Amino acid sequence: MMDTVWVALITSSAPIAATVATLWLSRNNQLRLAWRKDKLDRYEELLDSLSCLAIDGEDWDQANVRFAKAATILALVAPQYVVTALMELHDEIKFSNENKTQQSHDSCLNRLLLAIRRDIGTAIGDDARNFKFHFIGARPPEASCAPRIKQK
Repeated sequence: MMDTVWVALITSSAPIAATVATLWLSRNNQLRLAWRKDKLDRYEELLDSLSCLAIDGEDWDQANVRFAKAATILALVAPQYVVTALMELHDEIKFSNENKTQQSHDSCLNRLLLAIRRDIGTAIGDDARNFKFHFIGARPPEASCAPRIKQK
């Protein structure tokens, strides 16, 4: 008699447990995807603000404010290795650095891009020794360097 009760309890609770587990996993996946999308948006804003700094004739004050905001926000959401690479780039490009070199700038920028690619999972097969990236300091006349991330 007792065995029958246990079998009935287990049999009736299994579908409920499966449903709860499925809902929990689904919600967890939705949160992970939302987090990834937000992080990608933040990285896009950072790279766009850096690109604006590379454009001749751009409003440097506005571009620097955008870069500062993007970098500060990334400090909250990016892993430490991305923040470290970002700070290395900042130390290289900041106004007070009297020892700026194009080689050091490019090296810091490449480390930052590789760190971002690693964080978002696209760095599979990347080779830091052969990775080369630089900003292209031109844009169509109708494009703007205004912030892209909407304030929440």
